Amino acid sequence: MRRSIGWTSSAPASGTERNSEDSGPGFSILQVVAGWLGLAASAAGKWRRVLTGMTNQQAPPAIAVAARPSAGARDYASEAFLYLLGTHFLVDCFASTLPTVQPVLVDRFGLTLTQAGLLGGLWMLSSSVLQLPLGLLSDRFSSRYFTVLSPIFAAVFLSSLGLATGIGGVVALLMLGGAAVAAYHPHSTSQAGRIGAGRRGISTSVFITVGTAGLGLGPLYIDRVIESVGFERLWMAAIPALAIAPVLLWRVPRPIADSRAGRQGLDLSALRRERKALSAHYALVVLRSIAQVGLAQYISLYMVRVRGVSLWAASVALSANLLSTSVGALLGGAAADRFGGRRVILASCMTAGPFLAVFLMTEGWVSTAALFVGGVLLLSTVPVNVAMAQELVPSQAGVASALMMGFGWGVAGIVFVPVAGWLADILGLELVLWGFTLLPACGIPIALALPERGRGDPNL
Repeated sequence: MRRSIGWTSSAPASGTERNSEDSGPGFSILQVVAGWLGLAASAAGKWRRVLTGMTNQQAPPAIAVAARPSAGARDYASEAFLYLLGTHFLVDCFASTLPTVQPVLVDRFGLTLTQAGLLGGLWMLSSSVLQLPLGLLSDRFSSRYFTVLSPIFAAVFLSSLGLATGIGGVVALLMLGGAAVAAYHPHSTSQAGRIGAGRRGISTSVFITVGTAGLGLGPLYIDRVIESVGFERLWMAAIPALAIAPVLLWRVPRPIADSRAGRQGLDLSALRRERKALSAHYALVVLRSIAQVGLAQYISLYMVRVRGVSLWAASVALSANLLSTSVGALLGGAAADRFGGRRVILASCMTAGPFLAVFLMTEGWVSTAALFVGGVLLLSTVPVNVAMAQELVPSQAGVASALMMGFGWGVAGIVFVPVAGWLADILGLELVLWGFTLLPACGIPIALALPERGRGDPNL
């Protein structure tokens, strides 16, 4: 039976008390959590300086800017970054469609939890695993249309799920919408890092933060559309995206080129030189992604089926989980600048699990707050892994972004989301979610093996 838990209670998933000192390298869990909270104000200041610094400082010499003749490099970089932020918010807003409508699809088509998990796996295949080949393509043919068209196609295909008359139509629309999401991320993420230049960590953090804000607000938007016009008319959710399409086609500028990267395809020698460090980061991403993707795919079903709440209440919980990604990404980038990427990753592995356990053990606002804080701690490493990987292989920035984001998430989703659904049919959904809370701690040995700072970037 669930019970209300105070902040001083023990964390069942870890077997240790919150106020006990951690055995980590020189800091306790309480100090780590307090440090995260203290970073909020400085993170907001860093966000502002990133945006203003692009117009007030000279363009970094390492970047060759393909600007319009009438625009200077500084104005070009600022405009390009703002459009990256806007399109990332838009594409990730629709990327949350499947987790939001999954309870509706289960009821409409009579799906088991295993079949619902298979839908999630197919979604991860199209939206995440495809990011690797599309990242290779974006490194070879850098084009603004990766940024412009992908959000529009994602909105159209995913909002059309209400028109599907059978499960085959659902699968087809998910695969097409997922491919559009996958086409957007490698190119645009590498662009965000290149615009940031010497501040790659914080610029990547801001970019990911805005996208995950769209991911977190997407369920609320999708739910309101369904409540207003019905699931069959969910296609109306794409109207705002179609309305701004002409603006994107007209105003989104050409990509910025990195002088270290040039225009080239896959460079296996560069990846082989850093294979150990990249493998460690990838392993951490997969562990984190199993917990992240698993929670995102099953929270709505868990809230509706196990706790018996409405679809709106389930959407609020899902939004809290997804919005935590946004806050975690912003705080993670700021924390990496201050403490180093390795320490941020280690702190995340140590602290995320206990808060996620509190979510399962309590109800009401305490449960939702614990889910949010646990998500912030779990997902604070998203920009850190991406920025450190890009810095290891700058000539393969698109591939590095795809490995640390889409491909890592996709492998976790394809393999473990369907398995989790199968286990949920046998053992119960709540027990499966408990298993997710144990995964972050498994990354502690890997995090301890990482170097203190990334190569070539003093901020990581």
